[in-house]
Amino acid sequence: MNPVKATVLFVLLGLLVLEISCQKPKTPEEEVAFLKVRLALMKDRYRLLCNQYSSLANNCSAPPIPCKECPDGWLQIMGAHLAILTTREQHEAVEKEGRRIAGFHIYYWIGLSDSEIEGDWRWVDNSKLTTLFWNVHKSEPDNHQSQGPEGEDCAVVDSYTQSWYDVPCEFEYPRICQKGASPLL
Repeated sequence: MNPVKATVLFVLLGLLVLEISCQKPKTPEEEVAFLKVRLALMKDRYRLLCNQYSSLANNCSAPPIPCKECPDGWLQIMGAHLAILTTREQHEAVEKEGRRIAGFHIYYWIGLSDSEIEGDWRWVDNSKLTTLFWNVHKSEPDNHQSQGPEGEDCAVVDSYTQSWYDVPCEFEYPRICQKGASPLL
């Protein structure tokens, strides 16, 4: 579809949705249907804008961006495994999301462990740990054995102190997972 025609179509659809949104839905089912239509329109608009940007980027020698989206319920920062945090930006994004959803929990599992060889911290993809965010004020990782002789072989991120702690792998915490983005259709 021609980009100008697509833009006009989305503007018209947007105006239609705006007009409909001024009318109060009569039932919860109508509200759900309305929200589904709005979400579908926003996704379509995002795809259009992303494709337009990619086209412009090719013409202007700007860095390309992949037009991908995460599945529903996934935070778009980062495959389907515990998170691997190799950059400050990834670490900060996970901490920020942890604080946003915190409630009762402040610690979240990440994909880091030294369960194979004590002191040799590896990510779930077996890559070596190169960027450290351990809580140095608490001398982490400390492999404390108060919870048993196995010590502490798994890592959590503390969303408030912005650092990592080693803990026993059998502790129960929410998980910060990552999954590859899906191509936009």
